[in-house]
Amino acid sequence: MDPNNLDPQDSASNSTSQLRAKGDQLARDLDDLISQLPSLTGDAVDAAKQKFLAKAERGSNALQSLTANACERMEHAQECAKDYVHREPVRALGMAAGIGFLLGALLCRPHYRD
Repeated sequence: MDPNNLDPQDSASNSTSQLRAKGDQLARDLDDLISQLPSLTGDAVDAAKQKFLAKAERGSNALQSLTANACERMEHAQECAKDYVHREPVRALGMAAGIGFLLGALLCRPHYRD
């Protein structure tokens, strides 16, 4: 299987699940630090603080990476849509009109009260 032809939805769900796992681990680490806080001395508090800050920075970097990836995918989707509209203007106009009609029908339907 070619890694360049991976399904974008699978890649996005993998990134999301990895970020969720990292966030859960960060929350567990924070809970551990909070539970140990009363028994820690000055040097141990500083070490725990540094450890937590390092983990928080890694989580922040992972979030920035995910955000950048999402922005790239959105830009790619916009370019694909623009290319399709230029290649198939009549079909794109028909789809837009059909979607508009369906949305209008759903939003403007009469509401009956019993």
